Amino acid sequence: MKSKEQTIENTQSEDLSKNDAKKETSSNWLKILELQSWQAELLISGVIIAGLLRLPKIYLHWVEAYLLESNELGFGFISMASLFVITAINALIFFFALHFLMRSIWIALLGLNSVYPNGINVHSKQGAGPKYWKKAKEKYPDLSAYNQELDQSCSLVFSIAASTSVLCTSLSLLILLVYQLFKLITHFFPAFNDYVIPIGIALYVLFTLFGFGVQLMAKKYPNNDRVERFIDAYGEIFSNFFSLYFFKKPVGYITSIMTSNNQSKKSLFIVMGVSVVFGFISGMQTEDNPIFEHMAPKDYYAFNNQPEHFLPYNYENLKPEEATIFTPIIPSDMVRGHQLKLFIPTIEREIPSINIVTFNLLEKFQTTRTFRDSMRVKNLKQYASFNQILVNDSLYQKLDFQYYTHPNNNEEGVLTYLSTKDFKKGKNILEIRKNYFSKDDVQKIVRIPFYFEPVED
Repeated sequence: MKSKEQTIENTQSEDLSKNDAKKETSSNWLKILELQSWQAELLISGVIIAGLLRLPKIYLHWVEAYLLESNELGFGFISMASLFVITAINALIFFFALHFLMRSIWIALLGLNSVYPNGINVHSKQGAGPKYWKKAKEKYPDLSAYNQELDQSCSLVFSIAASTSVLCTSLSLLILLVYQLFKLITHFFPAFNDYVIPIGIALYVLFTLFGFGVQLMAKKYPNNDRVERFIDAYGEIFSNFFSLYFFKKPVGYITSIMTSNNQSKKSLFIVMGVSVVFGFISGMQTEDNPIFEHMAPKDYYAFNNQPEHFLPYNYENLKPEEATIFTPIIPSDMVRGHQLKLFIPTIEREIPSINIVTFNLLEKFQTTRTFRDSMRVKNLKQYASFNQILVNDSLYQKLDFQYYTHPNNNEEGVLTYLSTKDFKKGKNILEIRKNYFSKDDVQKIVRIPFYFEPVED
């Protein structure tokens, strides 16, 4: 009979063998998964490309509401943050499309390799003959080796796409964080409003120089403990900030492995060049959006003062479907009947000049509903005095304004109706003079041309 100790020893040996077998099975499964990962990559690329092609337009439409609700300071920060988001989307579209193409070529060559495992037939008399095919064999010797190289490149592109999107998104969030900081500073020190752009540029330059300085310190003092601790702390903060924290490990793996293994300076210039191209494309996309183009502080005072043009965003019948209303609008470029409906959206940056009374959450609980309603009625008078309405230089007195939420995209504003009895047949000019001025005393004036056709009673 076996002793008790032998039985225990045999049991432990069996357990260790089972654990080793499980580890080996798990390792084999992982290797098989790695070899077949191209299937998942191809599927993901196809689905993402289809969705991403629509995403820039969807995102720009979504962010329009935040731009309209921002003041002049906020517009610059939100538009800049949006530029990085659009850049991330464009980078993903490019890299996933490139990956899809490369992986498709890889699959084609994989099938070709299974049909012709020996590659080029150097004895073939087809085409230019054996002498030509021998030279071709020297150029393209081993299809299996090239397939492996192409497979590695496909995986590399996938990694670049992931890290680029996270980096651009984190930069966007960083800009919004700086915006909140500037809001806090300008709340206590309003004079800083005049120096936002120079301060932003200075911070960017300092941040860039600081990054280069850290790299120089690492090379100059490779064995200095204090420098090493400083660089470790800097790297920790940097990685947390630019990986959205939750993606710290995957982004850390990708950037560390790629940077440490890449010895070519040419790759750095290629990445920088591609980044510039993506940024340029993103800038063009935002400029094509009328809100990004016209709501910028430098353009806002003059963009809708062109009576010689029919600007589509001034007319409901000409406006693109579901396009956000961001400036006064009338139903049509051709007016008939006895009344002209005019909707004037509320622009956040104009509110301080309107002098309306607003209530925060605490004040809503502290005041009665009757009091708040009476203030809203008084606010309508402020809207009326803020917006002077003229047609053909004739001022409308005592217009009746009403609050209105436009069904287009739930844009909030005020609505009024103008009598057409003094309109002339043919071309007329509707003019809205706002009591809103730039720092250079340029008044915000909207001029909308339209044609009037009288209706006989």
